[in-house]
Amino acid sequence: MEDRYPDKYAKIALAITSMQLAKQNVVDEFGIGEDLPFMVMGWRADRLVAMIGFSREDMRRPVAERLPNVAMACRALRSLHWVDSITFVAEGYMSKEPFNLKGRELSTAFADNDSAKVTECLTTSHLWINKKGQAQAMLMSTPYNYLLGRHIVWGDNSAFSSGIGQVLRDAPILSVICDALTDEVSHVTRDEFEETWFVLLAEGMSIQDFVDPPSVI
Repeated sequence: MEDRYPDKYAKIALAITSMQLAKQNVVDEFGIGEDLPFMVMGWRADRLVAMIGFSREDMRRPVAERLPNVAMACRALRSLHWVDSITFVAEGYMSKEPFNLKGRELSTAFADNDSAKVTECLTTSHLWINKKGQAQAMLMSTPYNYLLGRHIVWGDNSAFSSGIGQVLRDAPILSVICDALTDEVSHVTRDEFEETWFVLLAEGMSIQDFVDPPSVI
């Protein structure tokens, strides 16, 4: 039986569960402090159709330098699998007491060992375009702490949902994902499909298709 994920909550739950396991595996292998590479999950209706993971080497680059690859991966999901929503998972920080940060960046507060106010987290962002053609986003932050023995303790999820608004204006990666979701779709040949995937592989990305792409003729 095919797995179905009928709403954004089910899609986000799958992403969080998968990435929590991946995070623990990465820490077991490479040690505490090793961040997960970006992951994008492409959905068509209620089905997960493809996943693209970024390389560990790519994650060493500044975020601005990673934007073109994020855009390329999401445009590939849109053009080849005709996805109508995308879930993006990345490492980040969340504030327990944002009113006490006095305008400091979360990463700066964390680096200052201000863990009473800021903690590391997985940030799961689910994006789609509504029937009015407007970008929508739901963000879920999942905090975590390390214990001895490279064990991770996960905290309670914290959710935020919004339209394009401030959340996307301040998040360039989410903006390029939304841009990709508005691309027109068309059919491609098998050679064009394989060429697109080859370009992503050449950038160090890993690709998992779960269904045949509807775009290929």
